[in-house]
Parts: sequence; C-alpha cells; structure tokens
Amino acid sequence: MGSSQEAITVGRWTGDFIVPTCVISQPRFFPGLHYLHRMMVTDVFVVLDTVQFTPRHEENRAKLKGPQGPQWLTVPVRQSRRDQLIGEIRPDDTQPWPRKLIGTLNNLYAPAPCFQVHAPEIISILEHPHETLTELDRASWEPALRLLGITCRFVRSSELPLSGKGSELLLQICQYLGSTVYMSGAAAKGYLDVAAFAAARIEVVFHEYEYPVYPQRHGDFAPFLSYLDMLFNVGLDRATVLAGGRGPERVTRT
Repeated sequence: MGSSQEAITVGRWTGDFIVPTCVISQPRFFPGLHYLHRMMVTDVFVVLDTVQFTPRHEENRAKLKGPQGPQWLTVPVRQSRRDQLIGEIRPDDTQPWPRKLIGTLNNLYAPAPCFQVHAPEIISILEHPHETLTELDRASWEPALRLLGITCRFVRSSELPLSGKGSELLLQICQYLGSTVYMSGAAAKGYLDVAAFAAARIEVVFHEYEYPVYPQRHGDFAPFLSYLDMLFNVGLDRATVLAGGRGPERVTRT
C-alpha cells in the first residue's frame, strides 16, 4: 500500500463529486456487490482494521447460496481475547479450512456456467498462506478489483497515526486524508455524528445499493450474497454492478 501522504485524486461519482471522496469500512471476506460498488465510486477506501473484531460479522465469512438458501463460507480464526482488534486476528491454520472451503465451493457452484473459468484463482487465494485475516480479506478482493476495473487507493487505518473512537475516528480519518466527502453505509445513520462532520466542512453521503438481478442456481434470486455468486454464475460485469447504485443520499451542511 502507498504512503498515507500520497495525493488523492478527484472524486468520480458519475461526474457529480468534484472533491476527494472517502469510504471507511471493516474488511470483508469475498464481499458483496454493495461493498465493491463503494470501491468503484470512491477515491480512497480505508480498511478499518483498528476496531474490535466481532464474531459472526463478515470479516471472516461470506454468504453464498445453496439448495436450502443462503449459507456461510467461514474461515476459523484464532482470537486470544474478546477485545482483540481486527488487524490482530489470524486465520486458524491448525484447521484444514482451505480444503473445507474449496469443497463447499465445488459442491455449490461446480455446475455454474463460469465456475471452471474463475475457480482456479479463488482456490489459489484460499490455499495461499496469509498471516492475518485482514491480509486474507484483502486478497479475496483481487479478482473483483481486476474484473471491475477498480482503481481507488487503499489505506489501512492501522497505518494512520490516529486514536479516536467511533464516529470521532471516522472524522479524524477523513481530515487526515484531506477528504471533503465521506461516503457512509446507510446503517450508520443511527450513530454517525453528522453535525461534527458538518462543522469540519466534510459532507456526508449515505450510500444506497439495489442488487441487480442475475441468473442464480437454487431457486429465486437472493441479494446480498458474496460477489462469488455472481462471478461463478454469470461473471462480473462492471456496467451491471455500477447500475445497482442509486445516487447517494446527501446530508446538507448546516
């Protein structure tokens, strides 16, 4: 990753943003299209690895689709204490989890039209040793970054000399990187201190995404799955993934 002092290019939300835009999110394992879409429309994507790891979130698991509906592809981890930070979490290499996950992918997607084309790269990611869970998550994005032409800059929060918590930390990150637009997930509406961002002259926009419908195996379409589902069924198409984004809800500065 590049130095946090590098210049950030101009925002690129269909020509609407004219200032540097920042997205901040915990890392995700083979994430969904909504997560990738934010990478496609931001300038800098901050991997938030300095917050507490939460079991049963998506740092170490990806949602797939099986005959009985959605199911999880889970990486077992070694967690020495409950307050351990995401960046400190390691995959549990005492367990044969790569073999198990590869077997699950084969069982669910081997008949899918694009599986044979893309499976070797995904299997290589799973079989390659990764020192931390964050490194594994970051590697899991690589096929999507290439296929979707994603070129935003990635920074880890652990690379930044900041010590805030919660909404304060998000604001500090935006200020440190020189961003004047913060693109947040819609779930943050309940806790984000929008007034503090406004006081710092940073505009907040809430990202919305409607999953494009594509042919899936096993019945009716299910949204919010890992991008692997689309990859194996129909392949990743940049225009299709972009089309799912709705113009972000802006919060007017006061």
